[in-house]
Order: sequence, then C-alpha cells, then structure tokens
Amino acid sequence: MSSRIQSYDRTPFWGQKIIRELKYLQFILNNKDQSVNVSKDCFRELLKAIILVLHGQDKIADRVESISTKFNIAEKDCVLLVASLEKLFRLAIKFSSKKQEVIKDDLIAILKIPQDFVSDLINVLYGAKLNIENVSNNFPKNIYLLSINWRLDVSLSTSSLNRTLDPFILVQMNLSNGESLSFEISLDVFHKLRFSVALALKEMDEILNKSFFKLNE
Repeated sequence: MSSRIQSYDRTPFWGQKIIRELKYLQFILNNKDQSVNVSKDCFRELLKAIILVLHGQDKIADRVESISTKFNIAEKDCVLLVASLEKLFRLAIKFSSKKQEVIKDDLIAILKIPQDFVSDLINVLYGAKLNIENVSNNFPKNIYLLSINWRLDVSLSTSSLNRTLDPFILVQMNLSNGESLSFEISLDVFHKLRFSVALALKEMDEILNKSFFKLNE
C-alpha cells in the first residue's frame, strides 16, 4: 500500500500520510512476518500494556517481558508493537470525539487491520479503563503566547553618542511555560513586522474563503 491515501473520500484520523508505526502494525497484524505471530490473546495483552503506558505507569518493561515469554515473540518485536500501538492510540485519542465508526472504518478500510483486533482496540479507546481526559492532559503541549505588552520609549544617549533621542519599541512577551521574553525594535522594524502580520492575516483569510474549505450545507 502507498504511504499516501488514494481514492478515499476523506482524510483518515492520522492524516494524509500513513506513518511508519501504522505501516508496521499493518504488516504485523496481517501476518506478513511469520516470525511475529500476534494472536487475539496476545493483542489483548498488548492493549493492557498500552493502558499502562498512556497513564504514565512504570511497569511497562515487566509487562513487555511477560508478553514476550508467554507468546514466544522476541522482546524487540514486543517493544516495536507497544510503541506502534501507543502512537496509534495517541493519534486516535485526539479524534476520539468523533463517532467510533469513523476510527473503526479508517483502521479496517485503509490499514486493513483485521476486524477482531479493531473491535478490541475500539473497546479500549472508548472504554472505562482508559481515562481519555487524563491521558490527553499528559500529552506534550506546544508553548504559546499568554500576553504581550509594549511601550514606546526614547533612547536619550548611547555609548557612542551623547544625545540621540531615537524612539524604539520595548516589547515583553509572557509564554505559557512561565518564561518572559523582552526585546527592543526600532520603529522601522516595527512597521515591517506590522505589515508582515497584516499580510499573513490577509492571505489566511483568502485561503479560508476558497470553496475547498467551505462546508456544504
């Protein structure tokens, strides 16, 4: 299968490109590798391990070793399976507000994962054992801007000139991680920045107004 989705009427929950973790699951769960035989019981044990991983528990190493011994699968393959399933779950959790059928259909129709495995996966994703809200709060979050303050100031003198009276903008940015950044910019640079922001907003508005992004009533 191509790494990009072909002839599908919508983008699946993981995006346009099938990442390597999903390709690995597709390969293994369809018995393409005879050295890694994942039975239904084995898959359910892997899902129990995923619940531990997503809740941040540190007993995963013992669980992986146990699965490796019980089902005669190399430990490195168990690690790859757990890592790939973790990636799948983290992608699915972001879209868990969608109907179960949407995620289920993507896994069966595109990844061709056997239905028995998909049913167990959906049961865990939407079941009581996996607290999606708590798991989502453990996801890494991008730093974002909380507030920005600025003021116009005047430099009365510098080390090279006794009197300059050059105006400048003093900017302070407060970030979500508690960090505070301060910097100075000249009026010329400030006007260039203002123009660039206005241009970017205008281009974004033009893109959003294209019919491709409009929902059909």
